[in-house]
Amino acid sequence: MPLVYNVPSTSAQFGTHHVTLRVVHLDDVLLHEHTERQRVKQLVERIQLDQLLKNPPIVVPHADKYILLDGATRVTALKQLGYPDVVVQVVDYAMPGLALETWNHLLMGLPVSEFLDALRQIQGLQIVSTTQDDAEDALNRRTSVATLVLPDGQVFSLRLIDAQTLTTQIDLLNQVVAAYEGRGELQRIAHADVLKLAQSKLAWNALVIFPRYQPGDIRALALNGHKLPTGITRHIIPGRAMRINIPVELLQSADSLEQKNAQLGEWMQAKLRERRVRYYHEPVFLFDE
Repeated sequence: MPLVYNVPSTSAQFGTHHVTLRVVHLDDVLLHEHTERQRVKQLVERIQLDQLLKNPPIVVPHADKYILLDGATRVTALKQLGYPDVVVQVVDYAMPGLALETWNHLLMGLPVSEFLDALRQIQGLQIVSTTQDDAEDALNRRTSVATLVLPDGQVFSLRLIDAQTLTTQIDLLNQVVAAYEGRGELQRIAHADVLKLAQSKLAWNALVIFPRYQPGDIRALALNGHKLPTGITRHIIPGRAMRINIPVELLQSADSLEQKNAQLGEWMQAKLRERRVRYYHEPVFLFDE
């Protein structure tokens, strides 16, 4: 099935799937999660070396802003480099196949007793020994910010002492993550893989299970300036645009957004004419075939 070039000029369609790219001001892109300093530093160095934006951050529009779903490291790196603009992929939060899931944190090489002592110092938080079912229920009801599971089967629910707003819950969650961040090895693990830990040969010390957030939570956090810890939200996004390899000179130039988007449209047209855009059912769009 052939690709069809549609309006706006930065959109292309392949059957029922389409991809939309747009140049926007970096200051209009709102983050909902923190970033890892080392990863940002490494990406800054790579962008300086390659002079390319390889994969666009993915956003959903909100009024005159854009809420970032994926690409916080890229956005932060470009800001540190002083670029005014960025090429983003614009998606609809309600599009079929788009899902918001949660990474859990598997901790290795962490002194658990010290970790528990640090958690007990967090005001507004209560550590309750419980069952897996009760802990999961507390997460679903948002009366806890996380569940802690130990290899020996002990389960602790990190309960809120008082009813809390979303922002204060997230503030407490950031304190929880800060209690172990950088104190051992951290591996992200999907919910589907949690049950496999008992059969694994990994020498882990603790598993931190987080609540499942909703798109409304992500919007609220981004709009009010609060951020989740890095490495918790996981957006499953069909039709990701990858390897666009846009020269950063487009982002650096003093041209207006209208001019830059016109250039982006010409670039897209050239890619389509040369049949260099391919849709894969994983699914992604590749721009360097």
